[in-house]
Amino acid sequence: MSRDEAIENEIQAKGLTAPRITPADIEAAIVHEAYHVWPGTTLTSCVLTLRNGFQVTGESACASPENFDEELGRKIARRNAAAKTWVLEGYLLRERLDVDRRVEDIARVCHMVNRAYCKALGDGSQPTWEDAPEWQRDSARAGARLHLEHPEAGPEASHESWMAQKAAEGWVYGPVKDPEAKVHPCMVPFAELPREQQAKDFIFTAICRELA
Repeated sequence: MSRDEAIENEIQAKGLTAPRITPADIEAAIVHEAYHVWPGTTLTSCVLTLRNGFQVTGESACASPENFDEELGRKIARRNAAAKTWVLEGYLLRERLDVDRRVEDIARVCHMVNRAYCKALGDGSQPTWEDAPEWQRDSARAGARLHLEHPEAGPEASHESWMAQKAAEGWVYGPVKDPEAKVHPCMVPFAELPREQQAKDFIFTAICRELA
């Protein structure tokens, strides 16, 4: 068992279940490896190519040439190269977690503002963020992610994204909203929405741009 595998087993035994990088993730990130022993030396170089084409290197060498073993040198060089991959994969995971956190925060604000706007229109059916069904929160998250990834997207794009997600989930047009039957009166092109419904997308877009 390698040192990384031993640490992974200890992490699992302690029930540390938050997102993290595992030895399996590191191996999955490596798509090619190459080795070179420099002539006249015990220096072994390992080049690991990662899935996005980036390359990391690791080296090994012997203080006493008599101890040189090519197979062992390759293993040590690979381990040293893989250690750099841990840092890179950890950085990428942290970036993804930060984006997810921002998406969650923006989606929550958008949902609560939309709830207040609906109340102003006489619609008191919108629940709080905590009480909202998961499909409704997922819809807000998808909209927030759209605007984070595409800052130039306008309210029309926001509505199109919402409608595409709804259609993929089996929602269809109907004059009265019915979550059980997956029927929604806003399943129409943006231009055909009533002005008060278009306003929701304008508000959603403005909030995303400001908080992003």
